[in-house]
Amino acid sequence: MTLDDWTAAHVAAHAGEPPETRLAAWEAAGDAFRWQLASLDGEGWRARVPWVVGSVSVRTLAQLRLNEAWLHGRDVAETAGQPFEADEPTLAWLADVAARVVPGGLSRRGRPHPGAVIRLRLGDLGEWLLGGAAGERPDPAAEADLVVEAEPLAFVLRAAGRTGGEPWRATGDAELAADFAATLHSVS
Repeated sequence: MTLDDWTAAHVAAHAGEPPETRLAAWEAAGDAFRWQLASLDGEGWRARVPWVVGSVSVRTLAQLRLNEAWLHGRDVAETAGQPFEADEPTLAWLADVAARVVPGGLSRRGRPHPGAVIRLRLGDLGEWLLGGAAGERPDPAAEADLVVEAEPLAFVLRAAGRTGGEPWRATGDAELAADFAATLHSVS
């Protein structure tokens, strides 16, 4: 069974439920997951577990699943007509996850820019210095080839594929900017 098949089966299984029921179930599942994570010791966080793209640490899986939980929880809340805000620590964490996947997203989608430097500024949350290809870590003193400035939530939602367009201001290398925009949906 593919991931798409699994997802379609679960969506179909809950198709008749009212949005409020889905939201309550989503919140309960999130609470259970957080309790399970809270019970882990240091060794538990380092353990390797299978995931869609191969084996990952429980720590990495937790980060990915919590990111997905917030994004899909927001989807469910919107469907139910309920607010679903991100407090500042959650938004900062979501933005960090979204920023860190940019270099890998460029590479996975066939648009790497080896040696390029991207400076991402997300308002009061701070800024990130990102490489133009997977595995690259620019020198902190490096001059950016592309500077991207965005409102944090708009960036997070765009990175997760929840919105389109380019909710940012980009200056610098036009080809890198176009590839940044074309590949920024790696978090969903």
